[in-house]
Amino acid sequence: MSYGGKLAPKPRSALSNNPSSNSLTIAQLLAAGLHLGHSTSLWNVASMPFVFGTREGISIINLEHTLTHLRRACTVTKAVARQGGIILFIGTREGMDHVTIDAAKSCNAYYVASKWCPGTITNAQEIVGPHTPRLPDARPGDLAKPFRPDLVIVLNPIENMIAIKEATRFNIPTIAITDTDVDPRIVSYPIPANDDSVRGVELVAKVLAEAAKDGNVLAQEASKEKSRARIEGRVDRMKAWSARQ
Repeated sequence: MSYGGKLAPKPRSALSNNPSSNSLTIAQLLAAGLHLGHSTSLWNVASMPFVFGTREGISIINLEHTLTHLRRACTVTKAVARQGGIILFIGTREGMDHVTIDAAKSCNAYYVASKWCPGTITNAQEIVGPHTPRLPDARPGDLAKPFRPDLVIVLNPIENMIAIKEATRFNIPTIAITDTDVDPRIVSYPIPANDDSVRGVELVAKVLAEAAKDGNVLAQEASKEKSRARIEGRVDRMKAWSARQ
């Protein structure tokens, strides 16, 4: 696991000018191939509400549902970032690691781009704890606070079911691209879409990262406003004290 703002290697493609969920169109989703599901032989019946129909044995995803659910996921991502929460991107499919890394780097999030280590959440003290910096005021013998994200975004859920189950066990909200071979009920906020298209997955990751960036900006503004109010409060108290002298 790495932190997008510091430890991620140099990305292969920049994430500048990311599309926002509000500006995104169905035409863009279509061009990215997000409507192409799996063969009907691999169809998961739970994905039926999101399937428009079939063509030549391939399930076709209704992109209106994709856009609606992606926007909802962006709202959640922005809210978590605004509260200063930890966002973790997981995308471990071969050939898509740069998508995961780029998304995390662009919004200062964490990422797992190779393989999920079982127990990272459920047994965090043993898996991640030794690598977690200790607090400055920690006493001798105190254990480092284990890593636990506030939101997990999974770009390829089939290969990361363990990560999703660990997050669910600790009531951590999850967002995932759910193709037609995936039960969308396994995550908190499914995004029905093709998870095999590098271009499509990158588009979804960019949009979610942009939402996180927006949340980060709001968090910074709130922090500045809080600091300003605190300073003004101190000045007022000093003035009041001086007036009593």
